[in-house]
Amino acid sequence: MLIRFGCSNYKSIFSYQELIFTASSLKDAQSDLINNIGIPEHILPSIALYGANASGKTNMIEALHFFVRFIRSSYREAAPNGINRPTFKLSPDAVNQVSEFDMDFILDNKHYHYGYKINDEIVMEEWLFSYAYENRKSRTVLFHRSIEEATEYKFSKYLKGENRIIAKLTRANSLYLSSAAQNNHDLLSGIYDYFRLNFSYRFDQLLQSPIIASRLKEYGTIDQVSSFLKNSGTGIEAIELKVKERDGDELKILNKFQEVFKDTLGDTSKNVHFKDVDAIELAHKDQSGNLIPFDLEDESLGTRAMIALLAPVFKVLNTGGVFVVDEIESSLHVLLTLQVVKLFSRKETNPKGAQLVFTTHETNILCNNILRRDQIWFSEKSFDGETIIAPLTDYELRATDNFQKGYLEGRFGAIPFLGDIQKLFQIENNGNG
Repeated sequence: MLIRFGCSNYKSIFSYQELIFTASSLKDAQSDLINNIGIPEHILPSIALYGANASGKTNMIEALHFFVRFIRSSYREAAPNGINRPTFKLSPDAVNQVSEFDMDFILDNKHYHYGYKINDEIVMEEWLFSYAYENRKSRTVLFHRSIEEATEYKFSKYLKGENRIIAKLTRANSLYLSSAAQNNHDLLSGIYDYFRLNFSYRFDQLLQSPIIASRLKEYGTIDQVSSFLKNSGTGIEAIELKVKERDGDELKILNKFQEVFKDTLGDTSKNVHFKDVDAIELAHKDQSGNLIPFDLEDESLGTRAMIALLAPVFKVLNTGGVFVVDEIESSLHVLLTLQVVKLFSRKETNPKGAQLVFTTHETNILCNNILRRDQIWFSEKSFDGETIIAPLTDYELRATDNFQKGYLEGRFGAIPFLGDIQKLFQIENNGNG
């Protein structure tokens, strides 16, 4: 369960910024908060991040993706030298400064804090702490790694295992946590698996039928998606997975690829197979009440986008974890977007305490009593080009205020400054005259 994430020196984010999932003391009652026994506070089920285009809201969730991906792959996939990190480009000093990423989370009812600092070459610092429930200041340092210390690695007596042997196997540009997991460290393998299994993302819409079908099949969520669509006024009565045979022209192209593979790979090309693909068939009722099948490609862009989004949504609701979505409303009707957010906001539909982090421009979410004030965050660019992240609770507001109106009026920043568009056209016309 995610408590907090922070980062610095990543793309448009230069100074340290963070998203906080612990509920404030506000009495807002829109969302059902998540109870846990890892920390005294309640946890928010979702956070919405608003901001103008190019304000950096996507960079904030991409930083979360980078943080987790580097944990997953630094031991196995890192190049022999160096680390590929995107730094802040509007300061000449940024490339020489570290990038920092850290997270507080709950695993097996225990509060952990893990993070690291990297530059273009090596891991400069890495740490893992645990905290006692009764006293947040009672911190146990499980391990701490710092290139600037006389002894780079320090291990707690509570961290059992072949710690120093694994440290010797860890490259300078690889994380110790990743190395420990690859070497079957008992506790750290569990921490690694938390990051490996509990985070999923949607940054780009992939609306091809085989891709959506394979995800529905993998996640086992087809019945839930079908039920959601049937009860959302889409006219869809049911969804079914079908095996689609490739047509003649497609097979001719693939056979030519097979010949290329044979010339390039030799005998190993026998392992290359072009199978029939999974596809989606949707049933609509005709005027006589009969079910008529439609291919997914016959449906609107909005319907395809909804199915593509719902497949991972129900997967994370079923298993728990964190789902990160960029522009959640993309191609969706506002009421369907609201219903997706509501799925995470109610205990009845979110019994595993799944969490949703999403960017959006959809202001109707602000005025439908779905989100608490501490679930609404804004990103804005400072005068020197840095992304600044702030929650709505930083502003003096009442729960009854019209947040949508205030946002559109620019009371919280985070909106585009358009200037005088009419004057722009006048200038262009005068130039052409």
